[in-house]
Amino acid sequence: MYLFLIALCIMAIIVLMINIGVVSKKDVPLMKWVCIILFAFSILRYLTLIVYGNHPTLSQLEVLKPFYFATSIGLTIPMASSVWFISPYLREKLTYLKYLLCFIPWIIFYLVLIITVPAQIQPGQNMGYTLELTGQFLMYLSIAQGSFVAIMIILCAIGFFKYKNEYLRSAYMLIIGACILLTIDGLGYFISLLNLIPPFTVTEICGFFSILYAFSLKPIKAMKYK
Repeated sequence: MYLFLIALCIMAIIVLMINIGVVSKKDVPLMKWVCIILFAFSILRYLTLIVYGNHPTLSQLEVLKPFYFATSIGLTIPMASSVWFISPYLREKLTYLKYLLCFIPWIIFYLVLIITVPAQIQPGQNMGYTLELTGQFLMYLSIAQGSFVAIMIILCAIGFFKYKNEYLRSAYMLIIGACILLTIDGLGYFISLLNLIPPFTVTEICGFFSILYAFSLKPIKAMKYK
């Protein structure tokens, strides 16, 4: 099981590194650097999972705690950015900065989560250790993630029905699919499911792949997409 976790983490890191390479070539400086920083930060989560899955010392667990939830912001904001990047109806009405400011409530919440780490270290069901959110933070995170996923699905659905370009539509569908998979994965916290794979590993990889595909498309003016 631990070797499987390592393989998944390596796969996630590779997808993230490719994402960094692709987004670094984009001509929107703020978006480029926001995504590069968040992709690099997300890599630390998978290195943390590898350590947590083994037999680390208590000091190692404590030091790495802030990186455990890195993808809470490292996946969501780049995903929102990729939707803006491929959506002419968004790019023509909002600059990237104005669009990003719309997600300030989520950004603040995720930063509070990462900085304060309201979680306890617990033995994992199959291996190593895991972090479990304490108090009401699990509910708060569920609300934040649920509302974010709903917004992504709505924005992608608008783009899907607005434009006929097959590549653009496939990008929207991949993002919607990733959001649905992440939601199903999240239900594992509330519903007793068989944990055949480590939570939020495969689904996060799917999310980062959908972002990669979106960023791989060249933005074209709206008239050319119709």
